[in-house]
Amino acid sequence: MKKLVLLLFTGIILLIVPLRALAHGSEEHASETAVNYWSYGLIISFLLLAIFLTLFITAKTKMKYMNLKNKSNREKHTAMRKRNSLYKWGSILASVVVVFFLIAVNVNGEDKVTFTHIHGLGYTSDGEELFVPAHDGLRVYKDGSWTTPTEGAKHDYMGFNMFKDGFYSSGHPAPNSDLANPLGIVRSTDKGKTIEKLDLYGEIDFHGMTVGYDTEEIYVFNPSENSRMSQPGFYYSTDKTKSWKQAELAGLEGQAGTLAAHPTKKGVVAIGTDQGVFLSENHGNQFEKLSVSGAVSAVSFGHKNNLLVATKTDKMNLFQINLSTNETVELNVPDLGEDAITYFKQNPVNSNEFVFATNNRDIYMSSDKGNTWNQRVDEGVAISH
Repeated sequence: MKKLVLLLFTGIILLIVPLRALAHGSEEHASETAVNYWSYGLIISFLLLAIFLTLFITAKTKMKYMNLKNKSNREKHTAMRKRNSLYKWGSILASVVVVFFLIAVNVNGEDKVTFTHIHGLGYTSDGEELFVPAHDGLRVYKDGSWTTPTEGAKHDYMGFNMFKDGFYSSGHPAPNSDLANPLGIVRSTDKGKTIEKLDLYGEIDFHGMTVGYDTEEIYVFNPSENSRMSQPGFYYSTDKTKSWKQAELAGLEGQAGTLAAHPTKKGVVAIGTDQGVFLSENHGNQFEKLSVSGAVSAVSFGHKNNLLVATKTDKMNLFQINLSTNETVELNVPDLGEDAITYFKQNPVNSNEFVFATNNRDIYMSSDKGNTWNQRVDEGVAISH
């Protein structure tokens, strides 16, 4: 009996060893394994509780009906009473362990919102929701919490852009989807529940794509010849993919890495390169270099004809350029170490709210015009408030 109690204690110690010391693989795999691990502990502790309770009740019943006038029975009764004391304490200890694992399963079993990749950022037109394509579908931030939408296929959205009525995107279909790969250009007006195939379906995956929030003008970096574009280059459509024109890119310098279409002004597009940020007012045919220096890692348009720019010099820098007055305001940046900003957006309704994402799958938000920042995703794991 003492060996059985010792076995129980040994099992408890092994089961409450920190899981991450034993788990291997990705964060998501470790999280999933953790839930299973605590569940196994709960099952084992329930079995131990059942064993001890059965032994206790059985012994108690035998003792009740034992004839104590018999000397042999009295000796058996004394021995059984000692064992039953161990059964009782074993039952109590097992009950405590069951409660422990019930709590552990509940805490560790909560769904954690994670981001395998971050392929863009975009707000809904009411400014209430932030959408993030995360390789396996969308993630949504609203009222301080992250969620993974349950409706709609978990497509790998690339070149993702929100517009006033939904989003445009390119990318690849979900693993179990019957859609062709790649998606070409698609659009959704119901937050990803369904998607509409617009153009180049099954032909091209555009990683470099931008869409005007109100104008719905589309600009793409085309990587190869296809049925709609005769050669690689920079193309634009002013009629929602019905027709395409190739832009000349005169005045653009360096290797392009990021681009943004003006939300309300037709023909206005910005491109960030390793040589700086460039602005065109004629659909990308002619560009003018702006005053911000350094390699540009993110660019987007904000309120009141402002251009938002992230540059990488000896550190990360965030700028807000008023294109009407050429006034440039530098925003504070949290310490990112060697990390780099990849997407930078302003809430379309609340001009005080900014958000940016990084290479390391971090997301920061500011509610005071970029003076202070709060981390909302840490290396691909959501932080809710």
